[in-house]
Amino acid sequence: MAKQSEQTDHRPIRRLLRRLIAAPAAWSLAWPMLLLVGSYVAYSRWYADHFATHYRSLDRQSITISPPHEFVRTDLVAEVYDSTRLMDLSPADRSVTAKLASAFASHPWVQHVHRVQKLPAGKFELDLDYRQPVAAFHVTGGEAWKQMIAEHLKSLGYPVSDVNGYLPLDGEGMLLPTAGLTYDDAMELIHIEVWELYPTGNEGTPFGDRRVESAALLAKLLAAVRDQIRIAKITVSGDPRMNLVPKLEIITGDNTHLFWGSPPGMEQPRERDARAKLTDLLSGNYVPGGDLSIAREATPPLR
Repeated sequence: MAKQSEQTDHRPIRRLLRRLIAAPAAWSLAWPMLLLVGSYVAYSRWYADHFATHYRSLDRQSITISPPHEFVRTDLVAEVYDSTRLMDLSPADRSVTAKLASAFASHPWVQHVHRVQKLPAGKFELDLDYRQPVAAFHVTGGEAWKQMIAEHLKSLGYPVSDVNGYLPLDGEGMLLPTAGLTYDDAMELIHIEVWELYPTGNEGTPFGDRRVESAALLAKLLAAVRDQIRIAKITVSGDPRMNLVPKLEIITGDNTHLFWGSPPGMEQPRERDARAKLTDLLSGNYVPGGDLSIAREATPPLR
């Protein structure tokens, strides 16, 4: 009776296992091959289209950045995406994060790329620091000089609308984009003026003149206390051929002229440092037309 039950065993899995055990060793190689072929067919028919849709080209909508400040009025992601041809970059590229960091670091508004994080579904998140405008260089000069500059810019294919305008600068004297900025924006910034001078750089590069870059450094310091005192303008005095370190003057909102002296951190021997000058400026310890670079003598008390 037991022998008959073994012959009529209807359990197919057990019969299959018995046959595999009894089969030659060469048959054991067939199963991995069948698995590989099946995986390839499944990839070709179903997953290939999904992979191509999500990973063949980087989608602009998949990139998010830190919220920019109020002076950035354009679509920064779209500008970087188009100017650096990020559409040719695949999210599956092993160096995609480094390439994204390099692309965004090239934009004039971006000061530093802290981090690029790759997220699921081919998305990316960038942590950015932005350049902050602290001053606006006011282009000033005679009409003949302005006409010469306009013709030169036109010959290079550059717009000439800024010949009579204001060019935003950060605290390092870097030229910032003018797109989206208005006249009212320029009026909120400290103005820097040097007669008949025009930048040699482009947006995202230094202005190209140490007098303006030194004035921008001072503007950064003064912009931090704008809620306590209004500084309208910074000018440069003296002959630049004689003064290796530019000598700066400031004009307050009530048209008070003061001699500041050297830019912060570039003080000459026996010159007061920027902190001492700023302390006098904020406390009102000055006279119109006075010199902040030297200490005022204390007024003796009345007897």
